[in-house]
Amino acid sequence: MEIAVWLWSLAIVSVFLGLLFNIFRGIFDGYMDKWEEKYLVNKKAEYLEENILSVNDPLPGEEEIDDEDNPFDDPDVLDFLERADEQGPWDEQYDKSYTIGGLSADKDGDFVKFQKKMDANDKK
Repeated sequence: MEIAVWLWSLAIVSVFLGLLFNIFRGIFDGYMDKWEEKYLVNKKAEYLEENILSVNDPLPGEEEIDDEDNPFDDPDVLDFLERADEQGPWDEQYDKSYTIGGLSADKDGDFVKFQKKMDANDKK
């Protein structure tokens, strides 16, 4: 009987302490949220000497991206695209890579043959 009383007391004390912990945690979280809204945001605005930005405004120092600009009008991009499939400065016998658009590709189709072989082995 004494063990049951101790276990019952332990359960009651645990529930009470858990309840107190959650109450204090809620109070602290609410206090921190209010502090952040009132103090940190205002201090950041004072530091930047600007108004608080809205969600869609660009950050200070960032320029807005013009969606109408065509990247293919850039001479660097055009130069890269012209040279993407050219052979390197080495002899042709050492040029083992086969590229399409600057990405490596399987010229002989060996990978496809390998996949078909693996599919045939899986069906067995």
